[in-house]
Amino acid sequence: LHKILVIFIQYIAVADLLFILFSILPGAVSLAANGWILGDILCYLNYFVNISCAITVCLLISVLALTKMLIVKYPLRVVHFSGKAAHLAACSIWVYSFIFPVAAIAKDKDGVYFSYLVYNCDYVCSIDIWTPVGRATYIIALGLSCLVCVVVTVVSSVMLIVLAKRIADRGPGGLQWQGVLTVLLTVAIHTLVTLPLAIYYTTEYITEHPMADLIHLFRCAWRIAVLGIVANFYIFALTLTSFREFLKSKMRKITA
Repeated sequence: LHKILVIFIQYIAVADLLFILFSILPGAVSLAANGWILGDILCYLNYFVNISCAITVCLLISVLALTKMLIVKYPLRVVHFSGKAAHLAACSIWVYSFIFPVAAIAKDKDGVYFSYLVYNCDYVCSIDIWTPVGRATYIIALGLSCLVCVVVTVVSSVMLIVLAKRIADRGPGGLQWQGVLTVLLTVAIHTLVTLPLAIYYTTEYITEHPMADLIHLFRCAWRIAVLGIVANFYIFALTLTSFREFLKSKMRKITA
């Protein structure tokens, strides 16, 4: 894989790790305790990580698919793609993802609450606090972010498959399939993981209240999300030598 793709994958891995530490583990603790026992600050952090990591990973997956498609389509221009630009793009995505949870908490911190439906901290976009214009702007901006992710990811993935097949048909040795398959598997797994969650949260925001009728969908999606994170690490660890070295270097820093 090109170094830019590796950088994007490393940022996706960081988001997955944060999701495990601040979402899945607190959820397991809350389930065992049958309530939130970790305090208000961690509740805000739990909600913040859930939303920001979800948006970050969605956008990074889209950028990953788009970048791989451009590399395959314009291989001679790859030299102009720098690691610095990749870090800047990834950091910009992180900053953008912070806008939504920060705006929600700053506008109405009391709207963050522990939900027994999902055993995580959630947020209600109350019409008593938000003006109709403000609430509509928030929901539209969030919805457009999801829509852009879907469109870019789908179009880039389809074009990547078409381009890869054309190059492969020209003869052996023209295409490194490892990188293409890594990107396509990552996109496919992420789509299967996030689609049920996206349906749940979109419905919840539009209706202003948690949808008890969709709780089975959410819990199923939550289990799939955990499996998806494990699957992503499995794909990266098996297919990317640089990713394995990245994990080893981080572990050495932690244990040093």
